Amino acid sequence: MSQIDNIRQGLAHLATSVETIANTQAQELPPATVNSISGNAIHGGKITLLRSTGIRDNASRTSLLVEDDLITVGSADIDNVIGDLDVSGNLNIQGSLTAGSLHVEELSSTQKVTQNIDFIAQGGSLDMMGMQWRKEGEATKQIVWRGDRFYVSNTVDLHRNAVIEIDNIPVLSADRLGVTVKHSELENVGTLNNLRTSGDLTIDDFITYDSGMMRLGIGSEAANAQLSVSSNEAEFVVDPDFDHVRVGAYTTSKMSLLTDNKERIVIKEQGGVEVKGTLGIKVTYPGEDVDLQVAGAIRFQDKKMAVANELPTTGNHNQGDIIYDTNPVAGGYLGWVCITSGTPGTWKRFGKIEE
Repeated sequence: MSQIDNIRQGLAHLATSVETIANTQAQELPPATVNSISGNAIHGGKITLLRSTGIRDNASRTSLLVEDDLITVGSADIDNVIGDLDVSGNLNIQGSLTAGSLHVEELSSTQKVTQNIDFIAQGGSLDMMGMQWRKEGEATKQIVWRGDRFYVSNTVDLHRNAVIEIDNIPVLSADRLGVTVKHSELENVGTLNNLRTSGDLTIDDFITYDSGMMRLGIGSEAANAQLSVSSNEAEFVVDPDFDHVRVGAYTTSKMSLLTDNKERIVIKEQGGVEVKGTLGIKVTYPGEDVDLQVAGAIRFQDKKMAVANELPTTGNHNQGDIIYDTNPVAGGYLGWVCITSGTPGTWKRFGKIEE
């Protein structure tokens, strides 16, 4: 048999089968009875063990109530909710909540944040965004962003061992400033120990130190010596040089040395010296019965006066020098006087003492 004959025979069998199906009468369905469902024949009553492709009923009591626009059920196990969902009552979640975006008007919770809190400004401004605490009748406590910095409304209390750092460098701790702090506007400090400064120094616009001139001035804007103490038009200076130290009044002012708040030695404006009290030279306690007491020879008007018990045999002497005898006796002489300059010079007795 050729292939064409096989095709012809197959089509004949197909036509016979179609005709048989068309002429066959459908069997009548039995009428609906109790505890049975046929097609769409549901006439009310309680449906138990309802099974279909989409519904399986294993309930032993009434669990689902369907009303117009309302379904009441005790518990629901739903994999996905499609579309918007409005919850008018309380929503209790026993497990975790994962949300792409969460918007709340009021949040009351004990939070454990394991990742960042991201504040996104609405309208482009971050001003006053952050955390705030409110209590009725009290001012709001804030940690917020204000302008270009964080604003904290209350005291920040660190642990006693904690420090404030900038770029991982400590700048402030409980008892010290960091080594990088170079500039300050301190106005009131306590007791300073081991204070060290570098460069110019000004204290209350009264004490100044010029690091370039290495001069310290008290009451003077520009010291005229290494140490200067000024008041009005008077200036006292201490000015050490290589092998010379100058101490005294830089200005045309009288200068006095005091004890017991009394002037003892007065140096006048033009150089005169006034000693108010007894003056001793090489004497620890000058006698109160003299104004001047010396422990050696004196010279005035280029004439020397000395005390000895014999004529000098050494030294240069000038005419008019006098030596008083330390052991004068009646009938003797007061001392010796040099009549010719020389070494030791020519001496004669003078001042006959009465017998």
